[in-house]
Amino acid sequence: MKDFFKRYWYIILMTLVINLPILILGCVRTNQTVTLKGDTTIVENFVEIDHANPQAGSFSTIYVISMDHSTMLQTLILQASKTSEVEDMPSHYLHFTREELVKMGRIQHESSIIYSLMLAYEAAGLIDERIHLESSFDAYVIAYYDSVSEFRIGDRIIGINGIMAKDDFQAFREAFNNAKENDVYQVERGNTRIEIKNTKENMRISGYGYYSLEETTAFPTYKIKETNVGGPSGGLLQTLALYNALIAEDITHGKKIAGTGTISPDGTVGRIGGIQQKIYTAFDDDIEIFLCPKDNYEEALLAYNTLPNKESMKLYSIETFADALEVLNNA
Repeated sequence: MKDFFKRYWYIILMTLVINLPILILGCVRTNQTVTLKGDTTIVENFVEIDHANPQAGSFSTIYVISMDHSTMLQTLILQASKTSEVEDMPSHYLHFTREELVKMGRIQHESSIIYSLMLAYEAAGLIDERIHLESSFDAYVIAYYDSVSEFRIGDRIIGINGIMAKDDFQAFREAFNNAKENDVYQVERGNTRIEIKNTKENMRISGYGYYSLEETTAFPTYKIKETNVGGPSGGLLQTLALYNALIAEDITHGKKIAGTGTISPDGTVGRIGGIQQKIYTAFDDDIEIFLCPKDNYEEALLAYNTLPNKESMKLYSIETFADALEVLNNA
């Protein structure tokens, strides 16, 4: 063994010199986020409408690969890529664990599915009165809390000062929108009900309104499929795909349509992250129409203008669900 080390000491030393720093860089995590190109996903993979009307084209959402607290090695490698992005994590997100960030993404995705179903059925019902889906407000679910707040990801606010959301939604909403210190929130945390008194710290929260959907009385019926996708950015395309499955006219007109943007219960399309990576991904997948939130359009245009033969994919700025329908009806 001694003879072996004597003979190969130089090789062993160089191996340690080269590999040890790589090993260390691959283990040490940073407070940065790296975003890479992902893939397009056919929307039918999320929700299945019973006896859906056929379509010649397709609707796809786009996901990107995002890694919070990336390692030093990942950061160094990806900084050299023209289609990836490295950013500092916002300071107000550093107190979340990786598990909480995943849970946050699941809440965002689930709420976007609910909003998409509500909007699509409502819009389709204006064309065919048989189409309907009843819903009722259930709770406000926490998807962000301040580092010194008593709230946690997934907490469900079901009442404020004894005004319960299920009993009087209008009064609950008014109390929530006009929250003040010393208000008392009735909260469900898992299987436990607790009360949290409002303070300046506890007021720094955000989340999503959750609605109960009457699936058994919906026409036509639908099924939400299980998925590992997180985040709210598929809201707009989910709504369009569901709407198209419900009505007789095919608004795809045989085209491959993709895009991004959150969706609110009133049909507003919101800003998302990773827009440039989504532009690159859509182009690589031969998408013909890309629908982009208005608030992301200028950033998206920077990536779009770098594409070769960019005319093969048309880029549209969208502010509402109605805007998207108008674009597709005239495309």
